[in-house]
Amino acid sequence: MGGRRALVTGGASGIGAATAALLAERGAQVVTVDLAGGDIDADLRRPDAVETAVAEAAERLGGPADLLVAAAGVYRIAPALELDAEAWDDVHTINLRGVFLTCRAVARRLVEAGQPGAIVNLASTAALEGDAAEPSAHYNASKAGVVALTKQLAIELAPQRIRVNCVCPGVIDTPMLRVLDSEAGAVWVRETVPLSRLGRPEEVARVIAFLASDEASYVTGVALPIDGGLTA
Repeated sequence: MGGRRALVTGGASGIGAATAALLAERGAQVVTVDLAGGDIDADLRRPDAVETAVAEAAERLGGPADLLVAAAGVYRIAPALELDAEAWDDVHTINLRGVFLTCRAVARRLVEAGQPGAIVNLASTAALEGDAAEPSAHYNASKAGVVALTKQLAIELAPQRIRVNCVCPGVIDTPMLRVLDSEAGAVWVRETVPLSRLGRPEEVARVIAFLASDEASYVTGVALPIDGGLTA
């Protein structure tokens, strides 16, 4: 990762923080963006804020970021019949619109500079299957949108030598996780996840770092589950 310029959204906690730390450890210059607590504070729902943050990151990095990890997102639970339009829009604006705006801003700068790059978006196993225990139609749909967006961007940006992939984490031990709020949740993990444990943010970070690296130079447009076998 030496010489790489990385921008990590949602970099103040969880998977984003673990990824930022790993990329820095491997020699990349890293700037984190978050609503609060990142190197740059920004509301990624707003196009102007995204453009400003990406421009500031380029200044700090000494050039446009050639590695984007779009990890910013929220998790909400609500039965579909109880969801209102505002709650639906809120989740989609953060989880999908924010990823699109950030990818667009970073990719535009790379294309303008004539530089290759790599983008890794954070989706979820919720994009791949439903869940009766924690109904979250708005979250699931937003993450499925991230998968579809990733595949389309991979096709459109391939001629510019920009690879775009996403990861689909399962139950990972982060502040957003709720499955272990009870003993029943712990039992569910042991009995349902084939590896019988939670994943760690660092384990997801290592996969992200691989997809962003030259070792994955022929990989683009994939949605890779990191779930201990849950979706198998």
